[in-house]
Amino acid sequence: MDLSNKATADAPSLSVVVVILAGREYLVRCLAALEKQQDVAAFEIIVPHDETLEAARLLEHRFQGVRFLAHAGRKTFAELRAAGFAVARGDIVALTEDHCSPDKKWCATILELHRGPWAAVGGSVDKRGPDTTLNWAIYLSDFGRYMNPVVEGPAGYLTDCNVSYKRASLHATVELWRKEFHETTVNWALQDQGKQLLLSRRVIVRQQRKLTWSYALGERYRFGRLFASTRVAGASMVKRLVYSGASAILPAILLLRVFRNVAGKRRWDVPFLRTLPALVGLNFVWAWGEVAGYMTGRAAPVLRPPLAVRPAAGVAEPAGRA
Repeated sequence: MDLSNKATADAPSLSVVVVILAGREYLVRCLAALEKQQDVAAFEIIVPHDETLEAARLLEHRFQGVRFLAHAGRKTFAELRAAGFAVARGDIVALTEDHCSPDKKWCATILELHRGPWAAVGGSVDKRGPDTTLNWAIYLSDFGRYMNPVVEGPAGYLTDCNVSYKRASLHATVELWRKEFHETTVNWALQDQGKQLLLSRRVIVRQQRKLTWSYALGERYRFGRLFASTRVAGASMVKRLVYSGASAILPAILLLRVFRNVAGKRRWDVPFLRTLPALVGLNFVWAWGEVAGYMTGRAAPVLRPPLAVRPAAGVAEPAGRA
């Protein structure tokens, strides 16, 4: 796979890959936000999905400018990201997920910032509200680091909900994501190559996703295990045992990290105290997932979009659709 040969004279300056995580209603909101982008020339939108997910097929007529990329069988989120990146034609390739709505100048700001030397540009994730205690807890766990105001400048981490790469950066790391794209693995590799990542408060998506407790706990376990398995890829058993043992204090560390994000950003409007019981439970399950990932060296076998997703309250259906 030679990404350097994919760009042509008529290729768009930007490709946006949208991964389906939450379902049709969220995807409608995300794609509608991308349709309303300002101050940007034509760009392409790619939605990779597997054939078991009916949501994408139902929206092809509603969003005719979007490339819905179907794959046989059930695919993991990481496989879908890789599939989208593999066909992207833009000089810059951006990544987000369906439960995130890009700001109206998201695309324009990404292109502006990529005029700089950055290998990758990531942005902030603001919360759409009001929302439930559980959904706030998930947000603070996953995106507290990226909650505005973020510190503008070089960063060690960027979120796969709001990240973009120069084509050369993807080409330089293609062997790492040819089958599955994990942003942590790619970002660490870029930094090992001496390249810099930028985190900008100007590149904004707004996140909202409604979860049940049963699904949220299962997802915490799977994501924790995924993170651990990528962190110790190729590591010795001794190192894996050390990391596994250190996971005993991980729930407390994760809780402290959330508190530091809230306090450090002076976000006193965030319902941190109300989410404490939920955060504790979610952190313990995440730590359990990390232990499993360190010990086995493998991700959970079913890290895939759900087969069926219930409609979300307050999210508009596509016009003319049941």
